[in-house]
Amino acid sequence: MAPSHAQLIVTLQQTSSALRSLTSSLSDRALDFRLATSDWSIREILAHLVDDEMYIMRMRLARMIKEDRPSLAPYDEKQWYESRNTTRDHVTELLSDFDLQRAASLGIITMLRESDWAREGHQPEYGNFTVEEWLKHWAEHDTTHLQQIESTLEAYQAQSAGE
Repeated sequence: MAPSHAQLIVTLQQTSSALRSLTSSLSDRALDFRLATSDWSIREILAHLVDDEMYIMRMRLARMIKEDRPSLAPYDEKQWYESRNTTRDHVTELLSDFDLQRAASLGIITMLRESDWAREGHQPEYGNFTVEEWLKHWAEHDTTHLQQIESTLEAYQAQSAGE
């Protein structure tokens, strides 16, 4: 059964507190630990979530609400990873930035009219999708990265215990 609009909103509302709970007290060593050299660290996942919230997720949603079937540009995560701004990478800044960006997103999401949930956009990677489908993707994106943080943290703790 597909999640309701209210359930999607709750999932998105809970991400900030989950991130804070998982990461706010971590050491720099834990934040920068990688399972493999090609994997993102917890700090990089947090930065990705901030950037994604500000530049991708909310922007696509806003365009779908304001425009008729907008064509939405793809997002190259590898390019982001190589060229992103790292000046606000302290965990407290990342968490505060995410809270601010998520609050702005939720301000739009909680004001959606019933008809807005069916509005559509197109993106080459995903094809055509509705606002409702975009919000499902958004919630799944949050869940995936929370699980990724948990897995990385577990691996870090296991390695630290073995030292």
